Amino acid sequence: MNNNTKTDIGWINTLKGACILLVVLYHTVLPGFEGTVKYLTAGGFPAEMWVQFNTVLSPLRMPAFFFVSGLLATNGILNRTWKQVMTSRVMNLFYLYILWGVIQWWSIIGISSEITGQRISHNLNAAYAGSLIEFLTLTFMAMSTSWYLYGLALYFLFAKLFRQYKGLLLAVAVIVNYLAVVKIIPFWGPQSVAQYFLFFLLGAFWSPTLLRMSEWRRENLMPWVLLAALSGVHLLMGLEKNLFLCVLAVMASVAACRWLNQHFSMTFLNWIGRNTLQIYVIHRIFLEFFGMSAILLAQGHHAFESAWFSVLWACFYPLVMVVICSLCSVAVWSVTNRGLGQSLFVFPTLIGLKRNKSLG
Repeated sequence: MNNNTKTDIGWINTLKGACILLVVLYHTVLPGFEGTVKYLTAGGFPAEMWVQFNTVLSPLRMPAFFFVSGLLATNGILNRTWKQVMTSRVMNLFYLYILWGVIQWWSIIGISSEITGQRISHNLNAAYAGSLIEFLTLTFMAMSTSWYLYGLALYFLFAKLFRQYKGLLLAVAVIVNYLAVVKIIPFWGPQSVAQYFLFFLLGAFWSPTLLRMSEWRRENLMPWVLLAALSGVHLLMGLEKNLFLCVLAVMASVAACRWLNQHFSMTFLNWIGRNTLQIYVIHRIFLEFFGMSAILLAQGHHAFESAWFSVLWACFYPLVMVVICSLCSVAVWSVTNRGLGQSLFVFPTLIGLKRNKSLG
């Protein structure tokens, strides 16, 4: 494998790694950390910067994640048979979505009961469901912490079913994107699934075009200017998550990750990018435990009344929680991903195939 090939693969893992860390950061800051800002006696500016940082990156975080996911699914969509992909792609994603939905629900309810003795949130999220019926309903509506897996399975299904009509499929994806952004589609779960289908399709069918446009070349200046202009018009109309801004953010992130791999050793972030699944499905459990414990402990000891503690909290709490939750997630995976424990991360019938492939 030559250096250019390594760089081409490297930027994908760099972008995946950055996206999963941004997802963990988002779950750390909103709503947990944001809810503590009102108690701080100092450090209001850095605390607000963390909140705004998450808001500013919303056009990048999930669009880039789904773009890369679509790119990596291209071969399965275009070249492999239904028999080859039904279990490895579709059933595996639905299986992991339901399995980790149940694990997260039981874990978070157990954590909240032990620490607070009551239901901690009434948000419409399957992880906080108060009954089995509520859990199943919210899970079906993609209103679950692991909704990315649900969306990915649906996207793959539709992309493969209608791969001969990709232009029409793209048009439908654009329409449902707008319906989601202006909230004509109700509830955050269906809105999320509808909003990001477009970016999966761009990765699956039009990634060569976007990758070429993301290169620093003179002929790409006009497309960038046009996208920036359309983004600005949409922002003036109040559409902060407009598709043109998201496409621009994806292209910029691809260019940045390519540049980083060409000039620096991105070994750690690329390793994170190869291990996004375990961080994605596990981190929320640790975040609930460590985050809730830290917040309740600080409130119980009136720590926010201290200016120096408030400053430290405002500056470092989000960063520390991202590191702790990510490392704990990888640690759990490394311990459990053996024997029957492998079924926590892959559909059981695929375990043998995965082992044989690695040996081969």
